[in-house]
Amino acid sequence: MKPEDRAQELELEEWERRQKQAILPAPTKASAKVCECGARIPAARRKAVPGVQICVGCQGMNEIKKKGRYASN
Repeated sequence: MKPEDRAQELELEEWERRQKQAILPAPTKASAKVCECGARIPAARRKAVPGVQICVGCQGMNEIKKKGRYASN
């Protein structure tokens, strides 16, 4: 790999890392390993969403409920 290609690759990785930091809120507590519903929260989700407290299924249900509240206004 050419040095300029590697430099561009490193720059892109840094840019992606900063974008992720800007999008995701800073975790206020450690990620839970088990959701309130009793389902295990996979390590990949805990890594992707630092501070996560609920499983994907519960997250989806929360979003559907939230969407319903806004639709009725």
